[in-house]
Amino acid sequence: MAKKDLIPVRSKEEAKARGRNGGLKSGESRRQKKTMREMAKSLMEASVSKQMGNVRDTLKRMGIDENDMTYQAAVVVRLIQKAMVDGDVNAVRVLGELTGELNKYGIFDIAEENIIDVPYPAILIPENGRDEPRQNVLEPQAGPQTMFMASSADIVIYGGAAGGGKTYALLLEALRHKDVKNFGAVIFRKNYTQITAEGGLWDASIKLFSQVANAQPMKSPKLHWRFGDNAKLTFAHLDGEDDLLAWQGTEIAYLGFDELTHFTRHQFLYMLSRNRSTCGVKPYVRATCNPDSDKWVADFVSWWIDQDTGYPIRERSGVIRYMCVVNNVIYWGDSPEELAKDHNIMPEDCKSVTFIASRLQDNKILMKSDPSYLANLKAMTEVDMERLLYGNWKIKAQAGKYFKRTQIPLDGYYQQLPDDVVYWCRAWDLAATDEDENGDADYTSGVLIGRRKNGRYIIADVINKQIKAGEVESLIRMTAISDRKKYGFNYKVRIPQDPGAAGKIVAKQYLNGLSGFNVKAEPVSGSKELRATPLAIQWQNGFIDVLIAEWNEMYFSQLESFPESKNDDMVDASSDAFNELADKSFDINALL
Repeated sequence: MAKKDLIPVRSKEEAKARGRNGGLKSGESRRQKKTMREMAKSLMEASVSKQMGNVRDTLKRMGIDENDMTYQAAVVVRLIQKAMVDGDVNAVRVLGELTGELNKYGIFDIAEENIIDVPYPAILIPENGRDEPRQNVLEPQAGPQTMFMASSADIVIYGGAAGGGKTYALLLEALRHKDVKNFGAVIFRKNYTQITAEGGLWDASIKLFSQVANAQPMKSPKLHWRFGDNAKLTFAHLDGEDDLLAWQGTEIAYLGFDELTHFTRHQFLYMLSRNRSTCGVKPYVRATCNPDSDKWVADFVSWWIDQDTGYPIRERSGVIRYMCVVNNVIYWGDSPEELAKDHNIMPEDCKSVTFIASRLQDNKILMKSDPSYLANLKAMTEVDMERLLYGNWKIKAQAGKYFKRTQIPLDGYYQQLPDDVVYWCRAWDLAATDEDENGDADYTSGVLIGRRKNGRYIIADVINKQIKAGEVESLIRMTAISDRKKYGFNYKVRIPQDPGAAGKIVAKQYLNGLSGFNVKAEPVSGSKELRATPLAIQWQNGFIDVLIAEWNEMYFSQLESFPESKNDDMVDASSDAFNELADKSFDINALL
């Protein structure tokens, strides 16, 4: 198929021509799939034509025998070039899948025999209330989780993919000194909700510590656990910098951070000064995190990360280095003596540090109890999948990482709207100013999306205009009147509500102007990337359809440049419309 056939048409005339000349019915496409697969397989196994001398020369330089110069071999060679020369992480992964030696790149399974099992004293817990008392064993899983808990380093960061059992290890570590008198431990989250939310840190601690004799959950003055008359574990939050003031003068023997990337560098370094002990236990720090290229932690653990691919260097996982902080600058060395000499400090002023890389595959308990978790991670956007499934510390939200027009299925372009749309939502992104310093006005965008009976979504109309602020209200109302005539009463209007009292006043004004319509004013929260993620997931997995119209090119161009482009009005409106339709509170079955 020609490249032009993958691009949606931009006019009615072009649509007609495409319908006459190029369109294939979906039924015909399905009948031809087998033939196409067979043809593709046959071509891949064929010898490279002598007319393609440059390809044959490349294969020869790679040591490929004349008899083995197939198109399949050429593809593999190209993958190697992209992986080794261009640093293409997708090529690395494909090669890993082909060879089955993914562990070389540190991003997939490690052979069972290569898993490091570090001895760690199990915590034996009596099972009470049984006719035959038995012993439970609370211990880390073999592999990175055990390495994390067995490390002798002052600071250990356990990071990488989601689902690696990081939080469990952080909580289990608190039991190490549960019988030590006056032992104090604190585990921090960014905010209090992350501690108390269903399935959050507090719920996880109840599930674990309820098996421990003499463990008592306490809710005042802060959520904490008492282990008899001995140790104490507190859960606390560090949201703003002002929260640090509450910890002046404190002593914390075990200092824990759950999701370290959520904290600032200053918060981390300040709390290190509170990491001290008079109970006989040498103070230490344990932290967990997921990769985030934009946070200070990425630089902090950079020695353990391949800076070309972004994946952890497996050979360095658990290797101890040393750091010191002088005039708010972090210096690294291979020994305390080296740092002391170079920076005129005492060796005891240095901290030993290591990084342990985690993967979902390391958490065999989760993989067994919830096999669908892996599928959930694979269903995320490309950026999030690289971070949370493969542990990539270099991946960033770049143009094309969220939306590509080629991700719309070939049979997902409609010249006429399908008749199975059960609910509509038009969401608006409102212009903030009439004109900027360059004389350019912001765009007011309204995107109409329909939810279909088959669970798919169709983008049916896009309005994107530079108009004066006083004209916006009229545009929204006239569009709502027109939409309801076309699409019926299963139609909703959504407008953004800016923060503060002024935002509420403006939203109320729009609500009054849309009296008689099903309209919702939704407060804007979270980053643009976060708000766009649910739509991007469906888009990348081929569940979004598009009506062929003149606005297609304008619309695709902005979405493909997100989040780097200056203008993202249509992206914001699309995100809000989709999120409204995908809201779990909306019962689509009631409309079927």
